[in-house]
Amino acid sequence: MSHLPPYNEHPLRDFGGASLALAVVLCAAVATMERRLVRTALTAYLVSYVAHRLFHASHLEPLSAASAAGFPTLLGTAVLLPAALVWPTADGTVFREPDPAGRPSAP
Repeated sequence: MSHLPPYNEHPLRDFGGASLALAVVLCAAVATMERRLVRTALTAYLVSYVAHRLFHASHLEPLSAASAAGFPTLLGTAVLLPAALVWPTADGTVFREPDPAGRPSAP
C-alpha cells in the first residue's frame, strides 16, 4: 500500500481522522439542512480534499506514466459535485431556516 517507508500513516492517521470528523459534519448538515451548516460542511470538504489532492499530486514518482496522469484526474473529479453545490446554497429557499425559538422550520 505504501510507497513511503516504513509504513504509510497517511490513510489512517491524517486522512482517516479528518474524514471521520468531516463525515460527522456532513451528516449533521444533511440531517438539519441548515444553510450555514451545509455551506460550512461543503467548504470544509473542499478544503480538505484539495489539500489531499495536492499531497498525492506531489507523490507520483512510484506510479507509471499512465497512472500518474490518470490518478490526479480521478482525484479531481471528487471535487466537482461539492464545488457545484456550494453556489446553490446561496439560495436560502431550499433550506429550513431556524425559527426564533431555535427549531428548524419546514422548507
